[in-house]
Amino acid sequence: MPTVNAPDMPWIDGGEAPPLPLDRAPQDILAQGIADPLYDIDALPVTITGSRWMAFIYRSDERTLRRMLPDCLVLEDDVVEVWYARHPHTTMGPYNEMGVTVAVSMRAADGRTLRAGYYPYMFLDQDLPFALGHEVYGFGKKLGFIVAHEHGGGDDDGYGPPPGDWFTCVLERRGYLIHTATGRYDDGEVGPRPVFYGNPEYGRVNLRMLTDPSLRTTRWELAYLAPRVDAAFAVRLGDPAREGTPRLRMRPETMRTASPGAIRSWALQATPFDNPGHFLPVVDLHGMVSFTFDLAIPPAETVWERTVERTDEDLADLMWATPYRYTMRHRFPKPPGA
Repeated sequence: MPTVNAPDMPWIDGGEAPPLPLDRAPQDILAQGIADPLYDIDALPVTITGSRWMAFIYRSDERTLRRMLPDCLVLEDDVVEVWYARHPHTTMGPYNEMGVTVAVSMRAADGRTLRAGYYPYMFLDQDLPFALGHEVYGFGKKLGFIVAHEHGGGDDDGYGPPPGDWFTCVLERRGYLIHTATGRYDDGEVGPRPVFYGNPEYGRVNLRMLTDPSLRTTRWELAYLAPRVDAAFAVRLGDPAREGTPRLRMRPETMRTASPGAIRSWALQATPFDNPGHFLPVVDLHGMVSFTFDLAIPPAETVWERTVERTDEDLADLMWATPYRYTMRHRFPKPPGA
């Protein structure tokens, strides 16, 4: 049987592609692992610069919103944010993102009352930010195909309003179109926004579930990200003057808006894998807001825990359970958008 073995890569040796990590200067190795198949997540602290936020604001169904929350969280608002983000410059490399933010509050174990935005859904299109967010911070992240375009003009330099008036957003996962929206910026009025909008006292919370390899225990943890930069994190960022300032810095001169009538199309559905179309129906569309921002993400604080324990009988049921018809093992042969 003929075999082929390619020990070198001419397109790298010829300068047509960036050099491999071990051949670069240390400051040029951002987050790409230098050995595989094992890798570690060493991109902390996470910094995000010049990213673009595109958020659709609407009132949803309070009953279904409550069903998405862990027991320790209290729903604060039925106005939600379905957002897209383009991240061209981060310590994890470039990637795109789509998610949902719901306003909540909770009483922490130490007696503090925390207010935050909770992320029941997050989708990304790159593996390193997926792994870091899912495993370290507890974000409920999944991989998907994401489009978040502003078009109709020239290039966006990140320091002014984007030159194009049109926007197109798409989220596809496992062959199913979960969400899409198109429209044109008219810089019109956007209706009531979620209570966390513009409020620097709202942090962010995420639910993480960690199962022991024996399956005997599963630990639920709620991870909290404070809204402001503390002294230790400011030092880690190399900017002590940032102490006490919000972690997210919006560039107000880059903001654009679209009134409800300027959103030309909208579709949100549930699939065998993901149910945002069921849990997040639009009751009253308030409009769309976009802006450019910078963000710093510190280590998270665990503010709530629950442990689920399983008996031998429970394990027997798990090991011999009848598989659900649509399990993760299935791949549906549909093209994106079908």
